[in-house]
Amino acid sequence: MEPMDIVGKSKEDASLPKATMTKIIKEMLPPDVRVARDAQDLLIECCVAAACLQKLFHG
Repeated sequence: MEPMDIVGKSKEDASLPKATMTKIIKEMLPPDVRVARDAQDLLIECCVAAACLQKLFHG
């Protein structure tokens, strides 16, 4: 059985809304700090992985 994410898709299909994540990242940092697109994408991937692990271990 394949682990499922919070919306019921397989781990490979799991994602988070990029616009929402970008907004959260910008809100958490001082206004003069910029984050590279690659860094934002990596952070989003890490969040997806954390959500999948949470679902896997806590059902």
